[in-house]
Amino acid sequence: MDTLSVSDVARSLGTSIPRVQRAITRLGISGDGRRRPRYTVKQSEQLCRELGAASRIDGFSQTEVRVLAALAMAPRGLSSVRVLAARAGLSPTAASRAFTQLESRGLAMRERTMVAAGRAKAVDVLSANRSAEKWAALTRELSTTIPPIKPSTTAARVPPHLHHLFWNTASSQMNTGSSGGYIARRLITEGDIEGLGWGAANLSRADWLHAAQTRGLDKRQRAMALNFAQQGKP
Repeated sequence: MDTLSVSDVARSLGTSIPRVQRAITRLGISGDGRRRPRYTVKQSEQLCRELGAASRIDGFSQTEVRVLAALAMAPRGLSSVRVLAARAGLSPTAASRAFTQLESRGLAMRERTMVAAGRAKAVDVLSANRSAEKWAALTRELSTTIPPIKPSTTAARVPPHLHHLFWNTASSQMNTGSSGGYIARRLITEGDIEGLGWGAANLSRADWLHAAQTRGLDKRQRAMALNFAQQGKP
């Protein structure tokens, strides 16, 4: 098959025709000009990157499969239904309904957990129930599910859940645009894994180089900053 219809694309991605049509409009993808346009394999792959693709698993809806896959890729759990929806490429309403169904089947769970979000805060963390009898088999079947690719954006400020690493820092120094070098140095000296992961995704090469050149770092910390600089945003 050289070209695909909208229904062909929707079927291959495990999603609905209206969702594919909205993505076609959003991405400005042009069909072959027919009354019922068809799309090339390359265009279908572009839609897959935008929307993701869900495996077909007996006994589960495509929405439930997407939620299961998102939970499987989050070993520490997810902090809200909205975050879960974004990871799964679904609306918050659809994600919530699917999670509730999976929870009733013993495959997902909510746990009240204290997190650092500027201050200690209790949240419901959503996660997969990895001790469930069916989980191991499901993990293998979920391996072909492809999550949607999130657009690469840079955060303007240090997020609230990392504020405990900057407990004595002025608000003006939490801006990545004007204080990226300071933020990078603080993350290096704190050594918090989650903080460093966030910094790697949001700070520039120049920020990490600035941190590497500051006084007071030991050899290991300086080498770490230089490693992040090699991978940092231009």
